[in-house]
Amino acid sequence: MFQIRPLQIEDNASIANVIRTVSKEFGLAPESGFAVADPILDDLYHVYAQANAQYWVIENPHGTILGGGGLSPLAGDSSILEIQKMYFMPELRGHGLAKDILEL
Repeated sequence: MFQIRPLQIEDNASIANVIRTVSKEFGLAPESGFAVADPILDDLYHVYAQANAQYWVIENPHGTILGGGGLSPLAGDSSILEIQKMYFMPELRGHGLAKDILEL
């Protein structure tokens, strides 16, 4: 039903839109320091192309990106990975997809 795959450069705008939409849904305002204000939001592909980092997107059978999540070394301690920018549109929630991303 849904496909999880690595982020591609052409996915940048779609996943940025998902993050902004979900952030608005939950009242996560840019002025409060949430990810929606992150200057790298529109170029996640290059952020997660670094060593020991990965971002996956989830798309429906029509190829529409409905969510995603990433892992990257924690700033200050590269031996620990941090879950980053995991946002899902309502239709993805409750299917265990966050767990699937983490298992990857």
